[in-house]
Amino acid sequence: MENKVLEAAKEGNLGELRGLLTVGAGLEKRDEMGWTPLMWAAAMGFPDIVKMLLDGGTDPNLRDQNGATALMKACRRGFADIAQELIENGSDFNAIDDHGVSSLMRAARAGHLDVVKILLENPVELEVIDEYGSTALIIAAYRGHVDIVKELLDAGAEIHAQDRNGWTAMVWALSRRHDDVVNLLKQYKKK
Repeated sequence: MENKVLEAAKEGNLGELRGLLTVGAGLEKRDEMGWTPLMWAAAMGFPDIVKMLLDGGTDPNLRDQNGATALMKACRRGFADIAQELIENGSDFNAIDDHGVSSLMRAARAGHLDVVKILLENPVELEVIDEYGSTALIIAAYRGHVDIVKELLDAGAEIHAQDRNGWTAMVWALSRRHDDVVNLLKQYKKK
């Protein structure tokens, strides 16, 4: 029965999941990657299923085999409504996975401005560093996400932070020829 819960969450089958939960199926059954039904629903973009699982008492802070949470999965995929729901239900927005990557870093890497804004409405840690020494600002500059770079700078991200090679957001933006990011960083350096 628990495998059916995982399948229903993965496929977005609200009716099937509702029926399984009424007969006492487990909410926190895991697949071979350590993913729970909540993680699948968050990653696939099923807000109704996420809400049903949270209302049913599932723990939003469980982690998969790489230390990722449901919130991290929603942030990576850009599901702002699900990210908001998870945060409102106690998801740790400052959690980091086994590679040092936070929800903010995942949203910044993927270019999901709306998710970044939701995270920044909370006391999110801006200077978390991943296994490469990169911060969310460095990642956004590397990817050329000028709107996210601006949001992070406005929130107080450290413009001079360096990764493990000593490269800053500016160096990465220059190397990738993201002129709009370079110009923005120059404006903030003058402040």
